[in-house]
Amino acid sequence: MIIVFAQQKGGAGKTTVLAHLAHAWANGRKSVALVDLDPQRSLSSWAGHQRDHDYTVIESAGWRAGSDIKDMARKHQVTLVDCPGNASNLLEAAVRESDLVLVPCQPSVLDAWASAPVLEMARREKTPARIVLNRVPPRGTAVDMIREVLKEQDAEILNTTLGNRVAFSNGFAAATTALGLARSSPATREVMALMKEVEKLLK
Repeated sequence: MIIVFAQQKGGAGKTTVLAHLAHAWANGRKSVALVDLDPQRSLSSWAGHQRDHDYTVIESAGWRAGSDIKDMARKHQVTLVDCPGNASNLLEAAVRESDLVLVPCQPSVLDAWASAPVLEMARREKTPARIVLNRVPPRGTAVDMIREVLKEQDAEILNTTLGNRVAFSNGFAAATTALGLARSSPATREVMALMKEVEKLLK
């Protein structure tokens, strides 16, 4: 399966969500390829520093992107693509090749608005897209409000949310992810639930 991670607004946690799902699938003995299309190369940097799994990592851009994604998908069970922030031809090529677009979104109106161009691009390419609510606070009405804003955009939202947990950033600092810090933490349980929901969706 090919899953693209895209979001125009910086700081939504695009690479963080991708890396945690990669770790979850690799723990389940799936062969995982990582395709880094983001000029910041944050995914490649994490993959080079982490110590848990030997991922196949490729940095791509321009006209090569589509063929690189297809090549990785032929050789791996799971191919995860980190896309650039802007709604570019590069993002369009990635969306066209994917089975699913995941759009991480923090519970803020700005994040919700920034999700709209990616969702519209996915609709044009006839590729399923889902919002992943990320950095969700433990309490408050912000999430309900953002859900309403997203529904006004005809966005489909995954049931699983990721909390605003220190473990997600601490995992990166420790050259792993939250899954490597503790197998039974709330952060790990959320990531595993997200992985299972995505798998069910793609089946």
